[in-house]
Amino acid sequence: MTTPIPQNFVQTIAKQRGVTDAELETVFMALDGQSTAAIATKLGISDIAVRKRLGEVYKKFQIGGNGPGKLSELRHQLLFSYHTEQEGRDFSARGKGSLFKMAILSEGFANGHRQQDWGQAPDVSVFYGRTEELTTLKQWIVSDNCRLVALLGLAGSGKTTLSVQLAKQVQNEFDLVIWRSLRSAPAPSDFLTNLIELFSNPQQPDVPLAEPSKRIDLNGKISRLVEELRNHRCLVILDDFDAVLRPEELAGHYREGYEGYRDLIVRLCEVNHNSCLVLVSSEEPTELALLTGEKVRSLKPAISEEIAREIFQEKGLSTQAQELEILLARYGGNLLALKIVAITIHEFFEGNVLKFLEATALFVEEHISNLLAQQFDRMSSSEQEIAYWIAIAQSPISLATLREHILVNLSLSDLLKNLDSLGRRSVIEKINDGTETVFMLQPLIVQYVSDRLGEQIRAEVLETVKTQGIERMRLLKTHSLSISIAKGKGGKGEGSRSILELVKNRLQVLFAKTRGFEEPLNILTKVASDLEDKSILEVGYARENLAQIIAEIKCYSNRQDG
Repeated sequence: MTTPIPQNFVQTIAKQRGVTDAELETVFMALDGQSTAAIATKLGISDIAVRKRLGEVYKKFQIGGNGPGKLSELRHQLLFSYHTEQEGRDFSARGKGSLFKMAILSEGFANGHRQQDWGQAPDVSVFYGRTEELTTLKQWIVSDNCRLVALLGLAGSGKTTLSVQLAKQVQNEFDLVIWRSLRSAPAPSDFLTNLIELFSNPQQPDVPLAEPSKRIDLNGKISRLVEELRNHRCLVILDDFDAVLRPEELAGHYREGYEGYRDLIVRLCEVNHNSCLVLVSSEEPTELALLTGEKVRSLKPAISEEIAREIFQEKGLSTQAQELEILLARYGGNLLALKIVAITIHEFFEGNVLKFLEATALFVEEHISNLLAQQFDRMSSSEQEIAYWIAIAQSPISLATLREHILVNLSLSDLLKNLDSLGRRSVIEKINDGTETVFMLQPLIVQYVSDRLGEQIRAEVLETVKTQGIERMRLLKTHSLSISIAKGKGGKGEGSRSILELVKNRLQVLFAKTRGFEEPLNILTKVASDLEDKSILEVGYARENLAQIIAEIKCYSNRQDG
């Protein structure tokens, strides 16, 4: 049994941290195992007031995050401080991640107690919907004894929150629950050492807390962890797994020096054990496709009308069925985007959803834009080229149509690899319309890629005006803005028109503020004329793109003069 902490010691430490008498009284009751509701009743205050008092104590003990393990962390700190004072050691009383914390967990194992180490797991005190997903995941983990379950999807889709809620609901089925974020990309060896130490028994002198030592190689550490996962039924959740994957290449490959994570996954999927590993990632590791089967499964959180409605109701906003349908079409299943939109409507549109929809085509707040930029910048250059083509189409596009128009030197095999990679990133969706498979970008990705494409084309047009040549052109050569490549359509398409509108709007504002329209139009017209006798092999789509941009700007200029 864990050593009890004398109340007078807790009081002394708490006063040193500035804990008030009211907060201290609340902490004593919480450490005694009483629920917030029971504490509120005994003290004659609200449940919210109890949580607020405890929250202040956690801050004063520098316990970060909002995870469900904060009270356990406080107990660990107090135990650590008490023991080190008894032993006269000069250790920090904060003790986060300390070896003593490992000892407390292993002591719990020795006494048959269920243990949790939540790390920096986020708060899930507010959780909407996902009933179907939770039911499926619990079936896989508890009933089917899956060895690995992957939660995949774009940043903002609610994967992390779902993983914590899942862990809370199944924690009593496991001896130990471990939640870790790989955002800081710990080396595989260090990560394995940290996990193995949770199982170490400090009472055995032949297995010191420092085990496994550096003498044990990576494979040895994986074997040691697998053995522990056989002996104890554990749930291990790894969030931000994409942090250990390599950017700017096809998806799912590991960063140099991080291949140990692949070896760990393969071993945990292939050997018998009693535990489950949950991977949470915006990018699917390549080995999962080969390992998927009876004991290895993956899930992408679906677009949820229920969650979207709850998000808006929380902000005091009511949405009509048609308005909600439009919001979901624009933002897909990105819950973070929907939360930001709800705040924006509340603060700037008097809570009127319809006004917001009429005033904006697709609103992308800076934070979301930065997340999308990080996702896009992880792509290989060939993936980015394909994403631009699909954004131009702005409707589902077939493999045959892509092959017909794309000028990037990709074989069919390479094109398929790139499309598969974009799918692993949850950037595109594959849809079978009954006759063939078509591809489309996620709604937010369409907007981000269109904006990025429009800005780069604007820059290329300005360079063309400056140099009076096409030497610095790239996208204007490789991507057609005047031909619709949407499946089943010919001529000019709505998607292509929207990119041209974007470029035209940005150029006309700039020209109107600087040199006017006449000079740049004359230069662009001359450059386009010089391309008349050039083949598509030499200049790609540059000639027709320039002609279309010139026509758009002339049309606007004539309206201004009129």
